Amino acid sequence: MLLKKILSKLFTKFISLLPNTTIQSGVFIDYRCEIEGKNNIFIGKNSKLYKNSTIYKKDEGKFVMGEDSHIAPFGYMLIDSENLSIGSNVAIAKNCSFFCVTNAISEDKNILFKDSYKRGSITIGDNVFIGTNCVILPDSFIENDVVVGANSTVKGRLESGYIYGGNPVKKVKRIRG
Repeated sequence: MLLKKILSKLFTKFISLLPNTTIQSGVFIDYRCEIEGKNNIFIGKNSKLYKNSTIYKKDEGKFVMGEDSHIAPFGYMLIDSENLSIGSNVAIAKNCSFFCVTNAISEDKNILFKDSYKRGSITIGDNVFIGTNCVILPDSFIENDVVVGANSTVKGRLESGYIYGGNPVKKVKRIRG
């Protein structure tokens, strides 16, 4: 256990030394995380990336995570050349996937599935909870104060102050305020 803590501290320090990267105080990045495209990364104070989380991005892509947020084990972020912005006080449960680029079905029947892509940045506001096994698709915007239930697929904008769930995601009920 002590060795894992030491390795994670060293890995976090290593990431913080990379160009165009800001890792604020109290950040924890588990040494078993995989980060490809190690620039344009900002992780706010006291945020955590737990084991086996994966960030794939190109140099022009950007990953931002606010303060006091965490991504549970096996989070998958395919950013490519887009942006993934996660606010502060965000809890992302185990096995969630964020796709800023994904295959799509084209209206043009002459374009093969493998040659048809949907691209777009993803923005997650503050004070958001995303349940286990959720999938967030390109061009999604989750406003502040939102709960997304487990096993949901998010595409588009989720309005502040609601609980959402399902595949595709739908409003379930208003959060009491």
